[in-house]
Amino acid sequence: MIGFFDSGIGGLCVLSEFRKRFPTFDFSYYGDRVNCPYGDKEDEEIVDLTEKGVERLFDEGAEVVILACNTATVHSIRYLQQVRFPDKKILGVTIPGAEKIVESGYRHVGVLATEGTVRIRAYKERVHILDDSVSVHEVAAPELVPLIEQGIVKGDSVRRALLPKLAEFRNIEALVLGCTHYPLVRTEIEALLPGITIVDPGFEAAAKFAAYLERHPEIEGKITKNGTLRLSFS
Repeated sequence: MIGFFDSGIGGLCVLSEFRKRFPTFDFSYYGDRVNCPYGDKEDEEIVDLTEKGVERLFDEGAEVVILACNTATVHSIRYLQQVRFPDKKILGVTIPGAEKIVESGYRHVGVLATEGTVRIRAYKERVHILDDSVSVHEVAAPELVPLIEQGIVKGDSVRRALLPKLAEFRNIEALVLGCTHYPLVRTEIEALLPGITIVDPGFEAAAKFAAYLERHPEIEGKITKNGTLRLSFS
């Protein structure tokens, strides 16, 4: 089974991309809605909450856990991989997003993300590891996740939250949806930024995971394949 952890419902977008590519795999999704959003929390609290969620998924029998939350990924993945669960497989969504930027040859990109992700310049750091000549402009949109968690994904409220944030981007070639909730408002973003390519790290993570399994057939062999899905939320 593959486990997915998110701060709420946004990671369901990532889960959907994985299920399209791996329909026979078993999946378990845990969304920590009671503590959502993570973007405005202190770093230590984000790590603590993510650790508890990941531990829960491993206790359920996950062979691999996907951090389907950019904020959780950028604050905790190194600690979880290297210190807390060194013998487990934990993957995130930010590196595939950063790789897509560089692989596509974009020179000027924007990143719309949570305060927690923007605060530590997460995407800029990861893109610049690959190519430090790429211009990366990160903007926080803290109003979006609470709206999305309420099921508000279109209309005046969403546009009012988006407009001042998107206005901060100048001459970008692509916009990275740096929070896995944001694909749910993608239609509104595309209407406000016509002609700009959208990079969805969740989609890229699913694509990269196929290559990951090719490199690690021993992991694929352990993943149960009954086509089941378990959803749980706090």
